[in-house]
Amino acid sequence: MPLNAGFQTIQLPFAPLLVFSGRHGRKRDPNADLKEPVPLAVQRLFNAVPKTELHLHLGGSTPLPLLRQFMKENGLSRKEVSKVAKVSDRFVDLDDFLTTYYKVPAHVKTPDQFYRATRAVVAEAAAENVRVLEVRTSILKKGGAPEAIVAAVERALKDGLQAAKVHYGFEMLGSLIILAQRAGTPEDSLESARLAVELSRKPGSLIRGFDLAGSEGQHSVDKHAAALRYIQTYGKPQGLGLTVHAGETPMSDQLSGVDSIKKALALGADRIGHGIQLMQDPELLAYSQVARLPIELCPWSNVQIQAVKGYGDHPLKEMLSKGLNVSLSTDNRMMSKITLTEQLGQLWAHHQVTSWDEIKQLTRNGVNAAFLTPMEKTRALKNVEAAFAAIEQNPLNQRTIARYLNNNAPKKRLNQFA
Repeated sequence: MPLNAGFQTIQLPFAPLLVFSGRHGRKRDPNADLKEPVPLAVQRLFNAVPKTELHLHLGGSTPLPLLRQFMKENGLSRKEVSKVAKVSDRFVDLDDFLTTYYKVPAHVKTPDQFYRATRAVVAEAAAENVRVLEVRTSILKKGGAPEAIVAAVERALKDGLQAAKVHYGFEMLGSLIILAQRAGTPEDSLESARLAVELSRKPGSLIRGFDLAGSEGQHSVDKHAAALRYIQTYGKPQGLGLTVHAGETPMSDQLSGVDSIKKALALGADRIGHGIQLMQDPELLAYSQVARLPIELCPWSNVQIQAVKGYGDHPLKEMLSKGLNVSLSTDNRMMSKITLTEQLGQLWAHHQVTSWDEIKQLTRNGVNAAFLTPMEKTRALKNVEAAFAAIEQNPLNQRTIARYLNNNAPKKRLNQFA
């Protein structure tokens, strides 16, 4: 069988790692004012880095061409597809972002569409050396029974992980996180929690966690306390993890972003999605340091919804310097028009990540925070360390690391395309 046989039916709209204008003849990046050029040697190095992606929404990461196909299958005319299938580069805030999210990624509906979407996302992640991938999605009120949707995603994950091993030669671990929407009713979130626990008991299930996501500014975590308590009582004893979007925005209904994080922790959260507001509270910061609280950071997503002004304003650098347990994810690959490799490049260009040790620590944090079994985690860490060792043995990589990731790189690094 050819090495790429497992991926032949999936067409991926890969964006170039670096976008030029002028004589190069490529379309100007609409976010050029927020992005900096990255040397090709650094791009190649970052693409080779073994990565983790713990915070990835399936619908928002489904390639747009595939979503357009789903729209047609779901009955939209060509004219309607052209009108609906548009995604802005920037948003006013999180709720503005969600307005588009509920129109475009929402067209992943049927079990077959969930299967194809998952295969495409796994293939994209594998192409940039993601070793641990956690896909999250809601399963209620779709175009099929929740059980059928879960089965389709699990089958796609297994098929995609096997194809990645054949095609790239490394083991990729993948799992599913069932998601409840803050904008939904407490009854809906509790039903999602019940289904997550029930379906995770099936032999071979890849359900490893539960998440509360959506409009944090409009809906407090308190509204869905029953669902989170259900996971804490019935899900955790059988190995389910609990992650909660919190502290992504300054306010959460009547709570501050800081209080939103504290409430999520009080209700049993093992990990926090985004969590950038915790830097505003010394007490919460100290707790996060001591408890090694895993925080799923998605820097470009935070910039895109203007939770921070730009990459340079993101708290990642400070979080790393204070020893916080942070890992990197894209949040929504399609909606944010970003890959992990591109995001690493921009974090480097904006002096958020300045050393090779920081790059390695971000990956190690991701593996340790993942909702894996102890045996899987040990195996993943071993594979990641072997991948880093192989990178470091390459003379070209050694020169790139010494020049660009030694913490003493020149402050002005633009136009150094070595």
